[in-house]
Amino acid sequence: MDERQNEVRILAIASGPMRTAIARQLEPLNPSIRCVTKPAEIAHLVSEGDVFEVAIFPAALADSEWWAFWGELSLLNPRPAILVYARATSFELWSSVLDLGGYDVIVEPFSDREIQDAVRRAALSFRGRLENHAPQS
Repeated sequence: MDERQNEVRILAIASGPMRTAIARQLEPLNPSIRCVTKPAEIAHLVSEGDVFEVAIFPAALADSEWWAFWGELSLLNPRPAILVYARATSFELWSSVLDLGGYDVIVEPFSDREIQDAVRRAALSFRGRLENHAPQS
């Protein structure tokens, strides 16, 4: 069996300590994590042929940067399941993320199990979308 079939392919918009924490917390899922800090880096990864099942995205960015990242993510085809992480959440944030096509919001600080479960569910959702839209033979 191809080893890449078992790994979860993740795009993380994170730097420094958050990048390290996410990698450590998700290690049991056998992830392939690519981290970016600028919206243009997403297009570069996609041009290299990378496909991501899950994108982990911080809510705490300047508005212009948030929308630039969101715009890049929404153009991906297939689009990953998008998890937004935030220090605090509100109904407005949660409903906005879902209305824009995001998968879920997770609240920091999250335990290893919480982020692993959220990523696992998001990856399953992504895989289900692909299966439902696969050409019938």
